[in-house]
Amino acid sequence: MVYVIVICERGEDFIVLREISDLGEFKETGFRGVLQGQVEDLEAFLEELTKRQLTTVSRVIPVEEFFKFKPENLLEILKEKVGSLVDSIGEGESFCVRVERRGFKGAISSSELERGLGEYVWQLLKDIYGKPPKVDLTNPDKLISIQTIGGLCGVALVDRKLREKYPIVRVK
Repeated sequence: MVYVIVICERGEDFIVLREISDLGEFKETGFRGVLQGQVEDLEAFLEELTKRQLTTVSRVIPVEEFFKFKPENLLEILKEKVGSLVDSIGEGESFCVRVERRGFKGAISSSELERGLGEYVWQLLKDIYGKPPKVDLTNPDKLISIQTIGGLCGVALVDRKLREKYPIVRVK
């Protein structure tokens, strides 16, 4: 099973839940317009969404792993989780880190997390390849996606090829 976050148009959560219920297991998160789900096959799910042309779904964010956290230990946990993703960033490939926070307003700064994790990944890649890695904040080869939904955090490495093949896969 593969985790996904489905972002709905405002007020369309219930309709989207009904329209995609046959494609996996989905539930509301308590945040308006945000559904959490599991699907058997990510590409098959994205293909079917594309085929159905659901205007009520604005974007889909793949998630490799979810874990619970507290704001005070999130950066340290993320460094551990992201460290295992670095092996998938090849020499010469560009990267960036994106954080979308839902909840913990004032307790977590998305930009500080992005900067801290970006510096951490940059140093890891420099140590691995012996030269400074490429950072591309607009269209990286590999995008490290951090998604918080209250006290739950999702992490994924989203490849440019997947984002280009399925425009519905977008991380802000």
